[in-house]
Amino acid sequence: MRNTFSLLQASLGRIFPAWTSGVICYLLIGSFLLVPGVGQARVESDQGLVRIGVLAKRGKEKCLEKWSPTARYLHKNMPDFRFTIVPLDFNELAPAVSNGSVDFILTNPSFYVSLEEEFNISRIATLKNRRLNRVLTRFGGVIFSRADRGDITSYADLRGKRFMAVARQSFGGWQMAWRHLLRHGIDPRRDIAELRFGGTHDAVVYAVLNQEVDVGTVRTDTLERMALEGKINLTDIRVLHDQTCKEQSFPFLLSTALYPEWPIAKLQHVPAEFAQKIAIILLQMSPDDPAARAAHMAGWTIPLNYQPVHECLKELGIGPYADLGRITARDILEKYWYFLLLLLVLIIAAGSTTLYFRHLNSQLRQTMHQLDEELMERKRAENRLTNFKLSLDQTKDAVFMFDPDSLHFIYANRGAEIHTGFTADELSVMTPLDISPDLDEETVRKILAPLVQGEQESLTMMTRLRHRDGVEIPVEVLCQYVVPEGEEGRFIAVVRDITERIRTEKERDHLQTQLLHAQKLEAVGQLAAGIAHEINTPTQYVSTNLDFLGESFADITRLMEQVTRCIRKAADQDLSEEELEALQKTLEETDWEFLQEEIPQAIDQSREGVRRVTAIVQAMKEFSHPGSREKEPTDLNKLIITTTTVARNEYKYVADLETALDENLPPVPCLTDEMGQVILNMLVNAAHAVDDKIRKTDMDRGVIHISTRVRDGWAEIVIRDNGSGIPTEIQDKIFDPFFTTKDVGKGSGQGLAISHSVVTEKHGGQLVCSSIPGEGTTFIIRLPLGETGTGSHHGTEPV
Repeated sequence: MRNTFSLLQASLGRIFPAWTSGVICYLLIGSFLLVPGVGQARVESDQGLVRIGVLAKRGKEKCLEKWSPTARYLHKNMPDFRFTIVPLDFNELAPAVSNGSVDFILTNPSFYVSLEEEFNISRIATLKNRRLNRVLTRFGGVIFSRADRGDITSYADLRGKRFMAVARQSFGGWQMAWRHLLRHGIDPRRDIAELRFGGTHDAVVYAVLNQEVDVGTVRTDTLERMALEGKINLTDIRVLHDQTCKEQSFPFLLSTALYPEWPIAKLQHVPAEFAQKIAIILLQMSPDDPAARAAHMAGWTIPLNYQPVHECLKELGIGPYADLGRITARDILEKYWYFLLLLLVLIIAAGSTTLYFRHLNSQLRQTMHQLDEELMERKRAENRLTNFKLSLDQTKDAVFMFDPDSLHFIYANRGAEIHTGFTADELSVMTPLDISPDLDEETVRKILAPLVQGEQESLTMMTRLRHRDGVEIPVEVLCQYVVPEGEEGRFIAVVRDITERIRTEKERDHLQTQLLHAQKLEAVGQLAAGIAHEINTPTQYVSTNLDFLGESFADITRLMEQVTRCIRKAADQDLSEEELEALQKTLEETDWEFLQEEIPQAIDQSREGVRRVTAIVQAMKEFSHPGSREKEPTDLNKLIITTTTVARNEYKYVADLETALDENLPPVPCLTDEMGQVILNMLVNAAHAVDDKIRKTDMDRGVIHISTRVRDGWAEIVIRDNGSGIPTEIQDKIFDPFFTTKDVGKGSGQGLAISHSVVTEKHGGQLVCSSIPGEGTTFIIRLPLGETGTGSHHGTEPV
């Protein structure tokens, strides 16, 4: 093909320009390949596999069950080849033949005639059907109604009736009857009230007997088979235009003419010699062979004459005769393709010559226009470069370009001159090492290496910039590595003075600290009443016990005085019986056994009360004490206990507090007072959420659970409640300043915002929230065990 194309292009090149001859050559070869039968490749069997397509009129499973023994029979007689059955429905037959996915096809006569006409397939044998111990090579159609339908005795009675066939493509189940009715003056499309298709022969018979339709048609032997199977009674059936008597050698009920049985045909790509071998083996099949019994047949015979089938389809105007009498574009192409091809070549040649000269003129105009555009573009580039430099000179930031090898500056804008105090000429012999006291060459090259290697697109760093007069200022440097088209790579650094930013950040930190302190004082004020109540309760029972001890001491004193007198008189041997009775009476009045039991309990309760008050005061002292401004190792478990003690009055009426504090939790670098405020905010929010759910539901009491643990190099504090939860649509806003869902006067909207700032910015940690509305909320505080952390994660996530 390649040599043919080269010779053809060379011949045309003598007449037309090179590109025109190529186009004509492609069109000639393409047109040649479009001609029917030309360029079709023969398809050989794939590694000895022979595929036999079979029309599956009763379903693909039954088809495989019926015809797979035939494939085994062929393999037994031709062991060098493997045979397989490919079940195909009505819509799959033509595509399978068209794309060559099968090698042989077994189908009904109607489909065979259509495929023979369209794809040039060739029959090699005809099926010998076996029905009721009779061997048949022809079959027909039977038109029938119920025997009790006295209004249907002839074809004329079919007008206005409901009619059912098997399928439009079914030869024995529709097309035979259609032709037969037309010959007897009945046009189903015009005379029949409703034409339906049942899909299977059995379905048509049941539809007639069940009076779903009035008349039906099926292939011959269907009624006898169903009667033999016990499905119907033939006395319930009336055959219209019964031809059984005329066809004495045909044993089944019959209405139409007889047509040859199903053929098996080879596709065009199958070699004739191979197909002949297949045909011989099929003709040799014995009626008693398992393949014949499975297919309910007596074997195969030589291919019959299918001209009656052609005549049937021609009268119906279907299949290959659908366009009979009409001249199509394909017909014209097949008959006059040589003349059309020559005319197309001449038109292309004339058009190509015209286009060639137009192309030359167009190229000349384009070249002139391109030269003008290049000149204008050069001027525009020079103007853009000038404007770019002027724009860079107006920015306050310092912009440097420097060589990646020598590190010498190759460009510096006006801002660079102002920030450094050096002129552009002076900077051209300097490097970043000359203006930054924090950098040395090894450090600079190590920092810039990821940019050159493409591992990073840009980097940002903080350093100091030294002015010519020795003054140093803090700066932020954004650096990128760029490679202009056609030039060497270079570094671009944008240097920004961040003196004002640092001052602003310090002021912000100071204001935030003040706000945090104010919030703590506010919290202390809000907790004061609760703390007072917490202190008052143990104080009351300490006071009560002291009163009891005072009264008890008076009784004991009176008893001891009586005992002392009795002892002195007994020593003088002057103790009377009356005085002993008085002592006994005093002992009974004092109720010494009661005092002996209750006084130790009163002392223990008083000690517990004092301990409780001491713990509350100590917790309040620790909570209120201003912490260090520097991070210091902190016992988070102790901090949690202190905070829960101070805030107990906030939650004790609505929730039970559960803790699971990791005893092995190491000290964590923290700003103690600020982290205590964060835990307090979380605890108070949890109590409010539980209280809100109690007021809105029938829940009696909630649970607040606080736990600590070490996980993946982080210290985690998990605070979980089963309160009302946070609505899904606002969960991403809870850390925004001044955002709150609480009633007016109950929340400022600053608690979570400040907590997030303290955790992420001041501690380099993470604060995440997971909440299910109506079920509860979980906050996780993650703090780095070292001095650094990401501090970049916040929001909501599943826990």
